[in-house]
Amino acid sequence: MKLPLLEDLDLGGTSGRIAEALAQTLKDRIELLGLELREDKIRLVQVLILACCGVVFGLLGLILGILALLAILPIEWRAAGMGVLAGACIVAAVWAFAGLKHRLAGRKNMFAQTLAELEKDKQCF
Repeated sequence: MKLPLLEDLDLGGTSGRIAEALAQTLKDRIELLGLELREDKIRLVQVLILACCGVVFGLLGLILGILALLAILPIEWRAAGMGVLAGACIVAAVWAFAGLKHRLAGRKNMFAQTLAELEKDKQCF
């Protein structure tokens, strides 16, 4: 039985295919990372909008609460009319902050999909 010489083996083709597979895997992981970065950017904008809404409505509720004391309404309606408006703004602020808390608690680990795929790649190779 004759052993094949090193020149007879097709190592160039095999190494080329392995290098191509590795390059494609790396490209896929970079695309996944980019997608996760875009998702996190959108999430950050949503969180900032909710935070701003919470602050605006909270301050508006506080202002209306103060104005409830100074309102130009008949004596019997002053506290009730402005109190209702202040209460509505405070409810809106609580709603916005609850949405903010939900958004912030929704995702704990950044780039979780990328890390999971890299772990699968590590085990595969």
